[in-house]
Amino acid sequence: MLNAVASKLDEDIESDIAKALEYRYGDGLVYLPKHQPESLYKMATNKGFLDQEGYLTRKGRSLLAKYQFT
Repeated sequence: MLNAVASKLDEDIESDIAKALEYRYGDGLVYLPKHQPESLYKMATNKGFLDQEGYLTRKGRSLLAKYQFT
């Protein structure tokens, strides 16, 4: 039961990170708008979805493909 709750929390966090990662531009960098919390950017970097320079990683592109928002 506890694992299911933790799994759901991880999915929610990943979904929020994926929404934030959609704010990338032609140069490949992710620029969060003011309404997005800075913590999402830091979490995305810590989890390997962004590199230290702010570019989307292969893992980040896979996450975006998983959560294609319309």
